[in-house]
Amino acid sequence: MGALKNYWSSLESRERLVLSWGALIVAAILIYVLIWQPWRHALSFMELSVKQMRADSVWMTQQAQAMKNGGVGASEQKYKGAEQSLVSLIQQTAKQAKVDKVIQQIVPNQQNGEVRVVLEGVAFNQWVKWVDQLYKIYGVDIQQINAEKDDEKPNIAEIRVVFARK
Repeated sequence: MGALKNYWSSLESRERLVLSWGALIVAAILIYVLIWQPWRHALSFMELSVKQMRADSVWMTQQAQAMKNGGVGASEQKYKGAEQSLVSLIQQTAKQAKVDKVIQQIVPNQQNGEVRVVLEGVAFNQWVKWVDQLYKIYGVDIQQINAEKDDEKPNIAEIRVVFARK
């Protein structure tokens, strides 16, 4: 420690000023990187967690109330297009999602209510949005899928999928 005091006193006032400012800047950077930034990150994460927990709590309260009312709505959901045939529903929603032009084949299976669809040259992201809509709004689920990307065109695929109602 004595050597450090001797070194400090041997410096000119200008050098001491520069070293002092440098030490302050390094200390500020260390405080930011080691304390402030992790604290803000943790705080943001906790805020998101609280929002998610509140949403979960609301959902659980709704489900508990539905169960008290005889279970209607707790396990059964009413989907749009339930009275419509699966083939016409797929055609209608494909047109809305603008994937109807790439549908090469729609084959219904009368025995189990499934519908096989072949799409060639479909934009994969657009197809995913369509399938998400089918699942969430209409209660149509994927039973089987085979997707192959086009090597020459990015985001383009050939997809064979079997749909069925939940």
